[in-house]
Amino acid sequence: METPSPADQHAPPTHGGGGTPLDDHLPVVEPDRDLDDWGRSARLSGLLDRTVWEAAHKVWFRIDLEQAARIPNRGGAVLLVNGGGVASPIGPLLAKAIREDHPRRRESRICVKPALLDQPGLSVLLPRAGAVRSHPDDLRRLLADEGELVVLPVRSDMLEDDEAAGQLAREPAIVAAVRAGAPIVPVAAVGADDAQPVIGRVPLPGGRRLPITLTFPHLGPLAFLLYLPAKVRLRALPPIHPGGSGDERHQAVRAAVTAARRLRAEAAEMTGERGSRWLG
Repeated sequence: METPSPADQHAPPTHGGGGTPLDDHLPVVEPDRDLDDWGRSARLSGLLDRTVWEAAHKVWFRIDLEQAARIPNRGGAVLLVNGGGVASPIGPLLAKAIREDHPRRRESRICVKPALLDQPGLSVLLPRAGAVRSHPDDLRRLLADEGELVVLPVRSDMLEDDEAAGQLAREPAIVAAVRAGAPIVPVAAVGADDAQPVIGRVPLPGGRRLPITLTFPHLGPLAFLLYLPAKVRLRALPPIHPGGSGDERHQAVRAAVTAARRLRAEAAEMTGERGSRWLG
């Protein structure tokens, strides 16, 4: 039997099949890995897309997305859509509409409040389904480094006037868009508020208000499955490109106020155009 040389005796071990000495220290490639770097599960998000969101898109809400070509074909962008809220389905509905009707059928991520991700069960389920925590650093990375679309659903009362839009400018997704130099695409929506109408709000500590609907909060998690079959129309508006004079805060306020004004006007026009909230 051949005696190994001293150099061979001290060489780092290798994997079988011609591996290199560094193979033991490199991350293992997982060809069937299900989760991406943000925690989205390809299996779960795909299952939801083919079942829940397919039925919601084509049967229950019968969604129309107009001017989809205004959403960029590549690169990051924030899609600011009205009609959001704790119990609103508008974020996932817009994401589904983009997958179906955009020329490039792009994927997107939905911003959710950190407080929502802190709830038991949701902290795992929402990221698996494709949601991301609303944090400016994470969102800037998604926009600038990974060129992804980020959906930001906002309550309609945050768009009521320029003062409310000033609060919108503090949203992490708006701040991230300014830092990344990414466009903000307003998307006007009608019908989402009719699907889960808010009949009141209960004040909470910290200035927040809990929405009260026909099903929430008294039905608990079931409220998120019980929506009225309102016809939902979406219309993408021309992109807003942050920048110009002023510091980051002024740029964010300017972009938010411009977006809010456009959304108010377009949503009012679309509401006037429809004949029935159920048939469109």
